[in-house]
Amino acid sequence: MGFVNAHFVAYTTDFGTTAINGAYALATVGIAGLAGGLGFGFLADKFGRRPLLSIAFLMRAAGYVVLLLANALPMAILGIVIIGSSWTSVIALTGTVSSDEFGLRRLGTIIGTMFAVMPLGASSAVWLAGRIYDSTGSYDIALWISLGMGLLGAAAVAMPSTGLAKKIWPSMPQAE
Repeated sequence: MGFVNAHFVAYTTDFGTTAINGAYALATVGIAGLAGGLGFGFLADKFGRRPLLSIAFLMRAAGYVVLLLANALPMAILGIVIIGSSWTSVIALTGTVSSDEFGLRRLGTIIGTMFAVMPLGASSAVWLAGRIYDSTGSYDIALWISLGMGLLGAAAVAMPSTGLAKKIWPSMPQAE
């Protein structure tokens, strides 16, 4: 997501679009994120959290495919709308899948650790995308990496639970 936040406007100027039109296009991410968050939440209640989190990561990967294929602003907007629709849903679904896997007793530590580490990865990715662009004149490699990370996330979430967490931390009585 760091790519979209930090580089999308510059990416669209490579099509000959003005920076202001690229910024207007970027605004669609927020609207898509709101709709995606509500939609994924509703569907997760019906079909399960884990499958929907995997689908959200797949949607991110699909959005990066669209960005790789884009040669004009409308196609780029479609790409970030697809990415944006998974944006907020991944955050909420990650928390619920974590609670399902590790239990509520450890959830604060797990979520706290994830949200302490994620900005490091996101900011590193933004820096790396800039370095890639500076050295190649294209964002394609950065987009391929983002696509790969989306697929990796989807595959990791889609794998069946081994129950390892419950073996390491046996069930403890819940505080009332």
